[in-house]
Amino acid sequence: AMTMKSVGIAAMEMVKEVKRQFDTIPGLLEGTPGHAPPDHARCIKISTDASLREMVPPAMLVISAPIITGTLFGVEAVTGLLAGGLVSGVQLAISASNTGGAWDNAKKYIEKGGLYIDVPKRERSHADP
Repeated sequence: AMTMKSVGIAAMEMVKEVKRQFDTIPGLLEGTPGHAPPDHARCIKISTDASLREMVPPAMLVISAPIITGTLFGVEAVTGLLAGGLVSGVQLAISASNTGGAWDNAKKYIEKGGLYIDVPKRERSHADP
């Protein structure tokens, strides 16, 4: 949960930077020829800084949990903590692997033209652009 929250925070920083660039670089959003290039280095810096900064609390949790558990409850508790972490990590890895394969297969199926969705056309209202 901590890492997912960290990703959300970093993503919001990136969204704000991209919006700033769209607002300050004329023609970037419209894609007009000859516009100034976007500042890729700034986006890379935001991503790198956020990844380093936001991963400190989860890393401290992982490092401190066995130490605190061992100090308070003893060696047997640390053994249980590490065994539980290992077993749940293996289950998560298998699940992520299967999910990735399913997404890849679905992408290939769609790219091959196997998915057709018949969406009825609607009439344009005066408010549509």
